[in-house]
Amino acid sequence: MSKISKDGLEQIQIIKNALDSMFDKLDKTVFVPKGKLPKNVDGSYNRLNIFQSVKDEFEAIAGIVESTNTWDEISDTPKRTRTKKTTNVEEA
Repeated sequence: MSKISKDGLEQIQIIKNALDSMFDKLDKTVFVPKGKLPKNVDGSYNRLNIFQSVKDEFEAIAGIVESTNTWDEISDTPKRTRTKKTTNVEEA
């Protein structure tokens, strides 16, 4: 199993929560009533930028990903130092 520091785990949890939130916001059918806002080419619907509803989550993820440039990599296995084994030899 992979190992991660407490700080790294917290950052991954933030990313997971942001992705869950974006999924919930984007997994919908949106109907926008006609009105006085600018309309699309055929004129039947108002323009709606769905990205605005998930912009904060994208910024949170982008900030964490950007900060990975400052992270230090840890080795998979801890370095162990060998100690010299000594033997007792009795003299005759």
